[in-house]
Amino acid sequence: MRSEKDREALLTMIDTDREDLVELCLRLGNTPSPHGKERKVGEEVVAWLKKNGIDAGLQSITQESVNAVCTIPGTGNGKSLILNAHMDTGKELGPEATEAERKIEGAWAEGDLIFGKGVINDKAQLCAFMIAARAIQRAGFRLKGDLTITGVAFETGAPSVDEHQGINHPGEGFGTKWLVDRGVTADYALVGETSGFGIVKAECGAAWFKIRVQGREVYTPRLERGANVKEHPNAFVKMAHVVLALEEWAKDYEQKERYEFDGGTIIPKAQVIQVSGSGGQCDIYLDVRIAPGKNPRAVMREIMGLTRRLELDCEVTTYQYSRGYIAKNAEPLIRTLEAAHREIFRSDPPAPPSAELSMWRDLNVFNEVGIPSVCYGPPRQREALSGAGNRAMKISDLVTATKVYALTALSLCGGEKD
Repeated sequence: MRSEKDREALLTMIDTDREDLVELCLRLGNTPSPHGKERKVGEEVVAWLKKNGIDAGLQSITQESVNAVCTIPGTGNGKSLILNAHMDTGKELGPEATEAERKIEGAWAEGDLIFGKGVINDKAQLCAFMIAARAIQRAGFRLKGDLTITGVAFETGAPSVDEHQGINHPGEGFGTKWLVDRGVTADYALVGETSGFGIVKAECGAAWFKIRVQGREVYTPRLERGANVKEHPNAFVKMAHVVLALEEWAKDYEQKERYEFDGGTIIPKAQVIQVSGSGGQCDIYLDVRIAPGKNPRAVMREIMGLTRRLELDCEVTTYQYSRGYIAKNAEPLIRTLEAAHREIFRSDPPAPPSAELSMWRDLNVFNEVGIPSVCYGPPRQREALSGAGNRAMKISDLVTATKVYALTALSLCGGEKD
């Protein structure tokens, strides 16, 4: 395998590559790539890999959307691994975006911190994979199993609903689904996302519901409110009662659906994410996270029961569902990742924050098709420009993650010196 001297040389090389890592993060972070428009950043990824002696190419989804894929072939008798991160950064900014929103959409570094919405989610981890792969090659290692790096599109894809339909509105994880459906597979997949250096072994599913509240348009001077909300003609008034009832239901839901397992604590949550309509008809859009193995129709029945108890004229429909999974048969990958973490930190990985287990990420796609997958990455840091307030990362943490990724690939795929 590798000697202590070889390992130290590899880690030293990654330390030396710190400035290259930051420069690559800023380069990709300042290349806009909202979901469905990842081609430019994909071309940057491929160009960098080819410049550094790693063959790579683009996998087209649409004219503007691509996956970037490279494979370092092994000798054929080792385990294969995909290192997966996404290039898309959410929806495109509109003309009403604030100066702070526009700034955090880009990327910059100050001291030991690197900032940027797209850098943190998720181009920094993609850059770490690229630097790790280059370091493995430059250090003279030959892998026994194939190592594939994928920068994917549409991880943050918006679902198809109302006037937003078609391939540009596919829901979360579409880029990775496109990837594996076209034969990019491996024995294991490691998804690079922020995880507080914990190993994420499961993710929630997600379902989106639309609750249509019916009312009647009434000319204001002729308005008669009635004796109760049921008799009130205005759909906005009825909608307000439904939203408040959904919020109370959501509080109970996350307590009832809380799930503890050996990988941590999953807390599925739900919230209203949009309301639109008129006095005659309003639509409420509800995002519900669902514990692995749970049925979305059970959630739908609860929501329908809630509207019936309010005695309001409502129609409930599901417009997107993506299932959650707990990784199965991932122990070899987990053990290798734990060992790599211990080599760097001299301690076991911490438990991941519950929020990191309670969302939807691309490891669900791999686990769904039988490619055991977990997630690992550095923690986020606080900043004052975004609504989330966590679009920053320590550069030193990113360098450390790069070392863990490199050691994991080297051990799992099997690395021999040339």
